[in-house]
Amino acid sequence: MERFDAVIIGAGAAGMFCAAQAGQAGSRVLLIDNGKKPGRKILMSGGGRCNFTNLYVDPAAYLSQNPHFCKSALARYTQWDFIDLVSRYGIAWHEKALGQLFCDESAQRIVDMLVAGVRQRRRNDAPA
Repeated sequence: MERFDAVIIGAGAAGMFCAAQAGQAGSRVLLIDNGKKPGRKILMSGGGRCNFTNLYVDPAAYLSQNPHFCKSALARYTQWDFIDLVSRYGIAWHEKALGQLFCDESAQRIVDMLVAGVRQRRRNDAPA
């Protein structure tokens, strides 16, 4: 029986990103989803162009019973980190109103980037 360090349920944006990050950190990850294709809702976001982040992400903009959670989470991985990731994959983007960032092309580019990140660990584990 194959063993995993983490099981992530849901192959949406958050699930795929979490799986990719865990894999890059050395974990063996199983990603499970009930859909036929990963990232289905990403393809609908931003009118098919994927509003993938905002330039003005700030912990003060979030309401929570634990305001320190937002501070901690956003300090560990910023919008600039994600913008860098998108740029490393050669995905062109543009800013719309209020700092919203969208793909110049299809949202499928973001899905492909996340799927590649999830699969990266599997390639690293493959026998030579």
